Amino acid sequence: MNLEATVKFLKGLQAQNIQPTKRSGWVISRCPLEHWRHDDGKSGAEVFGMRVEPGNARGNCFSCGWHGSMSDLLLTMRHLNKAQPAVIVEWSKLLEIIEQAEADEDFIDFDTPGIEEMLVSSKPAGHVFPDWWLTSFVRWQDAGLAKSYLQSRGVPPSIATEMDIRFDSSEKRVCFPIRDFKGTLLGLHGRALHKETEPRYRMYTHAGKNNPDIWLGEHWVDRSKPIVVVEGPFDVAAVKRVYPNVVSPLFASPGFPKIRRMQDALDWVTLLDRGKGGDVGRSRIEAALTKDHMVTHLFPPEGRKDPGESTPEELLELLKGHVPLS
Repeated sequence: MNLEATVKFLKGLQAQNIQPTKRSGWVISRCPLEHWRHDDGKSGAEVFGMRVEPGNARGNCFSCGWHGSMSDLLLTMRHLNKAQPAVIVEWSKLLEIIEQAEADEDFIDFDTPGIEEMLVSSKPAGHVFPDWWLTSFVRWQDAGLAKSYLQSRGVPPSIATEMDIRFDSSEKRVCFPIRDFKGTLLGLHGRALHKETEPRYRMYTHAGKNNPDIWLGEHWVDRSKPIVVVEGPFDVAAVKRVYPNVVSPLFASPGFPKIRRMQDALDWVTLLDRGKGGDVGRSRIEAALTKDHMVTHLFPPEGRKDPGESTPEELLELLKGHVPLS
């Protein structure tokens, strides 16, 4: 499906804030399923991505966790809208768009690395990012913008250094190196300082590859002790102020292969965001783990959206009795 048809398809689904990304080959928008799968019936502005590719193109919402083909999206939305009407859609016209895309043999695919920050990729883990590549991103303490931003987010210098936070000066992002259990560099996750920067979250690629099943925190986690599972890098930094054994899947609702990668840890304490995205993540963790695992679900303190907004005192009170606090 070419770019014009992809935009037309999303418009037909009544998706909002539709825009091609600067990294050609993707169209992003609010989630077409926001009326049913997101809090208050409204998703973020850049949570959904549809790939511009031949045939029955694929898409993903990194917030509610939906992923599949255009036809999957159409069927899901039709089913939800039938049970709880929210939009008026000409289903037959959208089916024609899909059929035309599947019949179009002249379409040329974009050679793109992917929109990994919005797509739970099926690529196998294992592509090594050379350490020299990481040196092209300055350390946080050498970038004034990064220092002030991290201070505003309540990240102590000791934790910023421990997490080896970097700064992408060209895109104005603070970046978190992702290493596996052996300490091998397998990725870099960036978060834009400014809301208008698109996309807001970026999982960098090297040689067009990334490793979506690697957790942030694998190289420091002790799986013989209780692990605290949070949603994003700043949640990790916040919890690390009171308890070091914290990890993040970097998605609100990680896939089963990613969850099972951490299955050697038998004592899980989840501290995911409030809302439907966190609810999906909690249910997936329950479904992926076995009866040998002990899983406790905690929620951010009242009035706090996520652990990253919480004070150390609030987190200590919340985790007390669930993990060994010093």
